[in-house]
Amino acid sequence: MAAGIAAVAAVAVLAAVVWRPTWLGFSPGAQAADGSAPTRVDVLCGADLALSVSDDVVAATAAGVAVQVTSEAPAGAYLNYGWPGGGGGDGMPEAAQTWTLAAPPGELRLSCSTLDRQGAEVVVDVVDPHGYWSDLTLADLGCPLGGMPSWAVAGGTGATAQEAVDDLIAKFDDAGTSQVLTRAEHAGIGYPDAPTQTWILGNAGTTYMTARVTDTGSGFTADPDALCRPSPWVAEPDA
Repeated sequence: MAAGIAAVAAVAVLAAVVWRPTWLGFSPGAQAADGSAPTRVDVLCGADLALSVSDDVVAATAAGVAVQVTSEAPAGAYLNYGWPGGGGGDGMPEAAQTWTLAAPPGELRLSCSTLDRQGAEVVVDVVDPHGYWSDLTLADLGCPLGGMPSWAVAGGTGATAQEAVDDLIAKFDDAGTSQVLTRAEHAGIGYPDAPTQTWILGNAGTTYMTARVTDTGSGFTADPDALCRPSPWVAEPDA
């Protein structure tokens, strides 16, 4: 008997500092063309886990929020980032790196931590003067969330985003799911040029699940992400 889509799823206070990084070979965050908010914020995680930032406001780009990260923290330290409804954390790089975050306009909360210590939180205000951010939600597009499982189906790969999604759908077909996936739509949620984009998968009339499609620089990957509560597609969501 064919399994359903769901069946393949195994379910210390420190002062904040505005830091102008003209030393260590860093320059202040790239300034917007009109001289307003910078289009990158530089952050430094100190040896004591105090986080310093180059500015307390940053302008979003079409790809998201650019954060240049450098660290003097102990090995194994993390930069934590959060905003209403999202966020995460990643290990500090050995050398300066620029990360692109999917933080929406509003407060971006940053902090440094190790496994047993947490530095003070610093808030940077994300502004979107060019209107890059789309606040559409999955529910707006006919995919109210039905769960965030772990998946027993591997992700797809391809030279384009569409090819990666098609490969993912083929793997669900090979798994013998009863809901045949025949339709895939780019959701257009968040920033238009973000390296990871959300797609919705289903059949001609019903949404079933979402996929995270990532530009790796040498191709694309498409990984199963969330279940939809099966619902009709919404072709033209309300503004």
